[in-house]
Amino acid sequence: MELDEMAKCLKDSLDLEFNPVGIVLFRREEDIPGDVEEVEEPYRHCQMVLGASRDGKTYFARKETHSCKGGATGLGLIDWPPNISSGNLYRSKLNKNITQGVARRVVAKMPCPAPGSTVATLIGPLKDLKITPDVIIFIGTPFQARRISQAVVYKQGGRLSFNSAGIQSFCVDATAVPYLTGNINISMGCDGAAKNAGLKDDEVVVGIPFELLEDICTVFNERHEGWDTWMRS
Repeated sequence: MELDEMAKCLKDSLDLEFNPVGIVLFRREEDIPGDVEEVEEPYRHCQMVLGASRDGKTYFARKETHSCKGGATGLGLIDWPPNISSGNLYRSKLNKNITQGVARRVVAKMPCPAPGSTVATLIGPLKDLKITPDVIIFIGTPFQARRISQAVVYKQGGRLSFNSAGIQSFCVDATAVPYLTGNINISMGCDGAAKNAGLKDDEVVVGIPFELLEDICTVFNERHEGWDTWMRS
C-alpha cells in the first residue's frame, strides 16, 4: 500500500478533519535527499506537525531550526539543556512540579532517542511524502484514537499502554515513544502545544510507528464501517 493510499484510508475511515502527518528522523547526512530545503526560520516541532496537518506544509529542519530545545532533545537532535535537565524549567518557570527533584525525575523518565542520533527532521502531510516516515501523527478526537486502538488490538490482542506526562506531547509522546517502542501512543496534549501551536483543548495527539500502519489500514478497510454501524444502531 502506497503512502497516499494509507493517508486516504486514515482520513476517510476516521473522518479526520486534517491531514495525517509523516515524520522522518534522519540518522545520517547521506540519507537526506538533495532537493529538500531547510526552513527559513526556526519552528517548534508541534508547530511543524500542526502546520503540516492543517495547512499542508512540509518542513525540513536541522537542530538549529528547531526553536524548542525540549522538542529538539525529545527527537534526539541535541542533549538536554541544563535548565531542563536540572528540572528548573518545569519547576520554576512552568510550575509543573512540586519540587525541582520531582521535575528532574520527569525529565529523566522521558523516552528520547540518544542525543545526536538524529541529524535532521522532515515533517509533512503523509500523502505528499516521497520518503518512508518513521512515525505518523494525527490530531483528532478521543473517538478517532479509540478506533486506532481497536485496529491494533484486532490483530495483536492484549491491551495497550500509553506513556505521557501532559508535557512534550508532540515530540516525546507522539514521536519518540512510537519511534522507540514500535507501539502506538496516545497523548492528551500539552500546554506548550496549546499555547504555541494551537492544539485545541478537546483534541488528542496520536502517534503511530510506520510499521503498524498498513495493518491498521487493512483492518479499517475491512471493519470500520461495521464497527460504526453497530455502535450507532
